[in-house]
Amino acid sequence: MPFQIQPCSPLDAPGLARTMISARLTDPHWAKLWEDPSPEPIISRTAKRIPWTLVQSGESKRLEKVIDETGQIVGYARWILPTHLAKSDIWPHAQVVDVLPDKHAEYEAMYKENSLGAQPIGLRTDGIMAFRGAALDKVDARIMKDGPFLVLDYLVTDPGFWRRGVGGMLVRSGLEIADRHQVKTYVMSSSAGLKVYLNSGFELVESVTTDYSQYGGTEPVEDYFLVRKPTPV
Repeated sequence: MPFQIQPCSPLDAPGLARTMISARLTDPHWAKLWEDPSPEPIISRTAKRIPWTLVQSGESKRLEKVIDETGQIVGYARWILPTHLAKSDIWPHAQVVDVLPDKHAEYEAMYKENSLGAQPIGLRTDGIMAFRGAALDKVDARIMKDGPFLVLDYLVTDPGFWRRGVGGMLVRSGLEIADRHQVKTYVMSSSAGLKVYLNSGFELVESVTTDYSQYGGTEPVEDYFLVRKPTPV
């Protein structure tokens, strides 16, 4: 097979960072959130934050990566289990492989050195983050009341591997868990990811348009909220 799904490890940090940031910076709206959107400094700082975030993922999160035949990381997904499943042993192969527990203090120090509070160094601090997040958080809270949900919290594919099925692989992996345990699945998506979710059985339940021209945005940004009901097994 050209692609394989595998669990994530702190040792994956450089590859995860490059895939994540390379993909996100193709979105001009996301690039606007940075003081300087040059990719290499952001990738470098992100790679130093990732090991600590991975080992702190806890009982409720499941993470998977996709590699190609060379071992390059070309996709990544982070899921959040509903509360009633969080302490169970479901989906064990998507739990973080903590290969170097004696390095945790080093991971934490690297994370703090490359963070401003809980945010990455380099994100704008002029209020754009709170402005963009306010309307999204309101809709998110309203939808989550109709849970429980398996939440797809993050999905990304390396730009060089778009339209080759990587994102769909990661989505299907989580949907198999949702169907097995008969829970709904929820995701918030940008325009770029909308087709993947609609093709996977999600239904659009709400959208939000944000005009952030006061922060230098040149056009409104669209965000979509989608829910999928489990397929009976």
